[in-house]
Amino acid sequence: MIEDDGQGRVELKTYLGWLTVALALSLPLYRPWVSLAATLIMLFWLFGGRLRRRIAPLRSHSLSLAVLLFLALNLLSLLWSSDPGAGIRYLTKYRYLLLIPILASSIGPVFRRRAETAFSLAAAVSVILSYGVFLNLLHLRDAFPSNPAPTMSHIDYSMVLALSSLLILNRVLYQQMGRGRRLAWFGCFVLVASGLLINIGRSGQLAFATGLVALVLHWASGRSPRAAVAAVAGTVLALALVGTMVPRVKARVDEARHELQAAFVEHEYRSNLGERVAAITVAREIFRSRPLLGTGVGGNMPELRRLLDTSFQDLKPAVYWYPHLHNQYAQVATELGLAGLLSLAWIFWALIRGPYRDRGTDGAAIVLASVYLIGFLGDPFLHKQIPLVAFALFAGLISGTVLEDSRTTPSEVVTG
Repeated sequence: MIEDDGQGRVELKTYLGWLTVALALSLPLYRPWVSLAATLIMLFWLFGGRLRRRIAPLRSHSLSLAVLLFLALNLLSLLWSSDPGAGIRYLTKYRYLLLIPILASSIGPVFRRRAETAFSLAAAVSVILSYGVFLNLLHLRDAFPSNPAPTMSHIDYSMVLALSSLLILNRVLYQQMGRGRRLAWFGCFVLVASGLLINIGRSGQLAFATGLVALVLHWASGRSPRAAVAAVAGTVLALALVGTMVPRVKARVDEARHELQAAFVEHEYRSNLGERVAAITVAREIFRSRPLLGTGVGGNMPELRRLLDTSFQDLKPAVYWYPHLHNQYAQVATELGLAGLLSLAWIFWALIRGPYRDRGTDGAAIVLASVYLIGFLGDPFLHKQIPLVAFALFAGLISGTVLEDSRTTPSEVVTG
């Protein structure tokens, strides 16, 4: 067993640090390593000796408390769920949220920077692979030119690209570095962001656009009004030009508009967005009938099918097959009611609020929160491994700076 004092403490943190780097590196590239690295991090943290010392600072860590409340509410809701078996399966996915307090309490500034760098460079490599598939130069098992997501589903991949590109831009805007290095990182940002232009995940594309505006607004705050207006206006104009002039993006925007018009005006739901509109329609009725605590985790889909069989038979062909509601807010609202929505809101409030000592960390928190708050409109990303682990990884690393003063040791700084 690894001891948690003296040299042993530094050794444990080093093991956890390198495992965190491996986790960050694997997220865009190789799913099996994600499960392995995340599991090893949890086991090392739990059984590395003197656990009480690592838990102690978390008692005042707002984000960790918010996560534990959310998990506890989900666990408690099994008592009134009509399908506790499905609820338990959902809860096994939520275990990755425990990475937030684990990483916040154990990863220092050196390994935090290494993990962010590993994630950014791995995302750049994945985009190069994606271009190879797009140009028909590479042949990967589940990727093809019209859907060149090289290592995961296009929905998940778009979120990875949105998050990684904006974290790179945040580094360019706030980290001190030489001109050559800054230009290199800006080139990396352009490369990763361009991956969103050839891939088809609209959730990530919308999350990127929103996160970019939020990051530019954050950077512009405190600057001259002329500079702030120019930065925001230039960003919005650039996004508008991409949406209207890049053929692949324009086609997806037009497709979304037509699908929404068909759903709301013509009541035709047999399309990607039409199905989501139909699901939200039924989910709204579930929420109205159980507004405070919901159906319990796992109980919302049986209730959805019951309503489709009785009150919403016209929507049945579109969404009866759904394994989950393709919207994180609808998922939480139907399973946990208003209590669940408030507990989810506390997680993001604690993430954004910090408090953080520097604007770069604050900007990273804004990026992470805005990408997921918008991405949640398209899919329940807290139920999907890659996006969930990516959120937990960076939420833990970012919020860990709040505890940094109490846990960083001179030895850790020197060896980093």
